[in-house]
Amino acid sequence: MRPLRARIDLGALRANLAAVRRAVPRARILAVIKANAYGHGLAAVGRALGEADGLAVACLEEALVLREAGVRAPILLLEGFFEDDEMTLAARHRLACVVHDHHQVAMLERRAAPPALDLWIKTDTGMNRLGFPPAEIPSVLERLVARGGFARQRTVLMTHFAEADRPDSEATLEQIRRFEALEVPSGVLRSAANSAALLARPESHYDWVRPGLLLFGA
Repeated sequence: MRPLRARIDLGALRANLAAVRRAVPRARILAVIKANAYGHGLAAVGRALGEADGLAVACLEEALVLREAGVRAPILLLEGFFEDDEMTLAARHRLACVVHDHHQVAMLERRAAPPALDLWIKTDTGMNRLGFPPAEIPSVLERLVARGGFARQRTVLMTHFAEADRPDSEATLEQIRRFEALEVPSGVLRSAANSAALLARPESHYDWVRPGLLLFGA
């Protein structure tokens, strides 16, 4: 065994969260603690960040670790669900889900009674990774929200920036323009800012910000 130890300062995590709160006094904070809280220990970090408005993890397994550790805060599954059983478990444990693919929309539509899930609808404004093209967002929202199965005031439209760590990035400005050009039903909230955009692009704060590495000192 190598004589190495990692000393995790949970007080520093809480101080970083407080700094985020000062930077975004009007937005809610979703603390991103995916990948075992970036290697810092999922359960301990989840409990330490109890003052956040919610937590985000990659998958259902991570969310269940937090629930088993006694964390009762709202939790968002960034990958959403891939099977009916996952959807059922997400509803049972009061987990919100990102919907980024038509397969997930179809799964929700096939349910005779929609599960009690809060949904975050992801649009790809330029990251070119996950999410619906902006042109498809109105029809996706109509299918999911207008049918009455989900509360608009708990539905969030989200996107992710590709170059937010470059303050002079024209690509980020273009993503913001594309995001703001989307017409959404009244009551649907918005989320775009990651750690870098939270600091450099206050116009991208909207209703929810999603700090990740910023909370860990990066």
